[in-house]
Amino acid sequence: MLEASKRTWETSHSHIIPHQPDIITAVETFLNSTVPENFGRVGGYSKWHRRDRTHGTFGGIAVCFRRTLHVHSLEIDVADHLELMFFKIWTDTQDAVLLCVCYRPQWQGSEPLIYLQANLDNILHAYSCKNIIILGDLNQHLVERSFEELLTTFGLTNHVHFPTHISGSSLDPVITDLAESDVSCTSLGTVGSSDHFAVLSKINLKAAREETLSRTIWQWEKADWQGMCDALSEAPWEDILTGTVDRQALAFTKILVSLQAIYVPNKTYKTKSTDQPWFGYNCRMASDKKMRAWNRYKRHPTQRNKDAHAMACRRMKAVQKWAINRWKEDLRLKLSCRSVGSKAWWSCIKQQQGFSPDDCIPPLNRPDGSVATSSREKAELLASLFSEKMRVHDPDRSSPSLPLVTHSKLSSFVITEAEVRQHLNKVDVHKAIGPDKVSPHTLHKCARQLAAPLASLFQTCLRYSKWPNIWKKANIVAVHKKKSKSDPNNYRPNFTPFLRRQNILKILANKLTHYFDKKHLLSTRQFGFRSQRSASDLLLHLTTVWHQALDTRKDTFVVALDIAGA
Repeated sequence: MLEASKRTWETSHSHIIPHQPDIITAVETFLNSTVPENFGRVGGYSKWHRRDRTHGTFGGIAVCFRRTLHVHSLEIDVADHLELMFFKIWTDTQDAVLLCVCYRPQWQGSEPLIYLQANLDNILHAYSCKNIIILGDLNQHLVERSFEELLTTFGLTNHVHFPTHISGSSLDPVITDLAESDVSCTSLGTVGSSDHFAVLSKINLKAAREETLSRTIWQWEKADWQGMCDALSEAPWEDILTGTVDRQALAFTKILVSLQAIYVPNKTYKTKSTDQPWFGYNCRMASDKKMRAWNRYKRHPTQRNKDAHAMACRRMKAVQKWAINRWKEDLRLKLSCRSVGSKAWWSCIKQQQGFSPDDCIPPLNRPDGSVATSSREKAELLASLFSEKMRVHDPDRSSPSLPLVTHSKLSSFVITEAEVRQHLNKVDVHKAIGPDKVSPHTLHKCARQLAAPLASLFQTCLRYSKWPNIWKKANIVAVHKKKSKSDPNNYRPNFTPFLRRQNILKILANKLTHYFDKKHLLSTRQFGFRSQRSASDLLLHLTTVWHQALDTRKDTFVVALDIAGA
């Protein structure tokens, strides 16, 4: 834990880079509302959580932490003039530690310490925190009595026993109720033009972190598409697409996945959430090789092993330099290609400017009072919640009766090979791979060979009114709606169905829309989800009606309806 006690934090990067702290706190930042939120953002860390001074210049505190840590900013009701911030840190044993960052200017006297003494018990109980850490610029030598009372009341110990100011005074304590053997603090020297020293605190606390995941890199630009198309052309689809709908869909998927693995070069490696965006497969291999060379040298410190380790280090640096340059070039192409102005383009721009939001979900509170901290636990909790929201509680209820508006019937659909091929040619290859591991690249490049078997499979689904189980799966992204991010009820699911489902749904939607338009079955007041109609048409219609009502001196009432949790 690193405390940069003065000035802006870009000057503290000389301490951040070599020590790689988990949490960075900056006290007396001198920031205000005119400074953008992306100012001084550090790669690999969360955004800066700031509390700027609103009643004058100077002052202010800011905190950021590694994105892999499970840390949550607490919204504690604190008087505007008090510069206090609270955070909850989860450990790997499901316990939590309360972190309080404080700046006490001399003119405030003992008020910040009195506030802590009066409210710490309630905060610890309300947020189920077992231990506490308080740090910052407290100028405690001016309020020694209140400072000692705070330590005595909560059984805290100050672990900073060295000067933290150029005057020789110790003004930046790190106080906690953790065991003394678990905490050590050292001075790192001044920070920029500040008259305070940076303090590095090492705490023996196993914080909860995100898990390491496996990632497969597909080299689509090096794929043998001609070989894959030839293999698909020679596939005996009449023998493969037999049996039940589920069997046919599963066999079709296995064929594509197996051929994809043969004709598309791919590599699988372990990835960490701390990895930089340019840190890919080659960097991971070079890093692992360097670590193996270091372990060999430690076991057998010979000159040969020492030279091998030095060579591995040079190789690692060269690979990193190559990866960074390649990442920069890819980024330049993304920002200068035809996608300028698109959603992805703006997302890339915001990310480079430091405006991208924190996409990690904080630990979530379960209904029984426990906390889901790991990615798997949070995913399972949200999945159960979304599943319950989507469950039909009375599936046997009869459908509502509707008035008969036409005697015409649409009794069957015919999906042709040409229609399927047309949709496959329009597949966006930049979409992510679905749960079945079939890439949109494969569907797009092999559209001619896949059109016939897919059309047959789609037609079989319609004939038996059966949807394959393998196609019922979809990737779901939890999107925060409002209020506390620790409450799973404040998230909604964003479904990302894979492409076969999208293809058949688009084909059916086009046929249904054509039939409804031909038979004039859609209301003239239906403006959404219809071709050649938009919200602008609805607005024009409504304003015309309202103006007519006003001209005839009539009252106009507008009722806007929304379905909660829809």
